[in-house]
Formats: sequence, structure tokens, C-alpha cells
Amino acid sequence: MGHARPATAAPGIARTIAHFVGQVLADAPTAAVHTLRELRDEQVARVRAVVENVVAPHR
Repeated sequence: MGHARPATAAPGIARTIAHFVGQVLADAPTAAVHTLRELRDEQVARVRAVVENVVAPHR
């Protein structure tokens, strides 16, 4: 059994949450869905930066 790696799971979790919220807001104005996708992309970029600069050097 492998060990959990929260830093590598974060992008998938962010996509899942954004997808779920997008489905919930399917009837909402598209601006809200667009904003949520932008927030998701920003968070994914931040997580990738942390993984590349903090986690990866310690592997």
C-alpha cells in the first residue's frame, strides 16, 4: 500500500470541487462558473509551484 501524498492530490481535489460546484451552479449565470474555474486554476498553479519548489527537492 502506498503512502498518501496530499501535495500531489491537491490538483485533483481542486478539479473535483470545481466540477461539483460547476454542476450545482449549472443554472447560475456563466460568469459565476467562469470565476470558479479561474479560482481553481489559480489554486492548481499555486499547488504545482509548492510541489516543484518545496516537495520535489526533498524526494
